[in-house]
Amino acid sequence: MNLSNLPSASWDLLSFLENATNYVRLAGGSALALMGTVGVIWGGVLLIKKLMATQQDQTSWGKVGGLILVGGALMVGGFSLLSTIAAGGRATIEDLGGGAMILLGLG
Repeated sequence: MNLSNLPSASWDLLSFLENATNYVRLAGGSALALMGTVGVIWGGVLLIKKLMATQQDQTSWGKVGGLILVGGALMVGGFSLLSTIAAGGRATIEDLGGGAMILLGLG
């Protein structure tokens, strides 16, 4: 086997950190998608349970709807959804810090 046919790998700190970031992003996104799937399933179970139950069921409709909506968003969006939300928050913080918001009533 010729060693020149093997892919070359960088062994510096920057390459390690980039590879670790990509791996954690992929694994974390998959974990979020899994939790979203579980949330949708559990929301569906609670929905059926609430529809079939008598007056003794204490589960709120908001909890059922939240599980289905947030679970579905995480199931489909995963890490990219949360990253987009975080980017929007970053833009808001930068606008606030950059003086884009004028505070009235000072003075």
